[in-house]
Amino acid sequence: MSEATAVPTENPQGQRFIDNDENTIIDMKRRLIWLKQDSWQLTGNWLNWVQSRDYALELNKKSFAGYKDWRMPSTEEARSLFDKTQENQDHMGQKACLMNLFPKGFGFLCWTKETRTKTQAVRFNFRKGGIMYDDVYRTSRGATRYCRDIPKSGV
Repeated sequence: MSEATAVPTENPQGQRFIDNDENTIIDMKRRLIWLKQDSWQLTGNWLNWVQSRDYALELNKKSFAGYKDWRMPSTEEARSLFDKTQENQDHMGQKACLMNLFPKGFGFLCWTKETRTKTQAVRFNFRKGGIMYDDVYRTSRGATRYCRDIPKSGV
């Protein structure tokens, strides 16, 4: 499937997640397209919240995977990927509850677009399924899994 026609119009098996191409996974239920790799896997660097936000702009400037509207997920969107029946491995080789369509080796803490104060943002934990608040300038194991909305005309 080419980048220009990356959103399938049919889903005969009724699957929620579809392995779309080498870079993306489609979430049919939430009408989102996820990047398979998080920011740690894409850059080889841990990013703080501010850097994660800015990296989305870089992805958009490059039209990464054919799109210019990548963004950080909401807390609920990140949480929707957590599934206790799924087992994957994070960057430390530890169990994380994320389906294997996403390649192993990701950061288990995922920055979301949501902030609590001017200096604190929400991180979702793919090991335990909970959230934490962290300093927006703290880099420690900071990663983000970027997504984009599927336009209403898409599916």
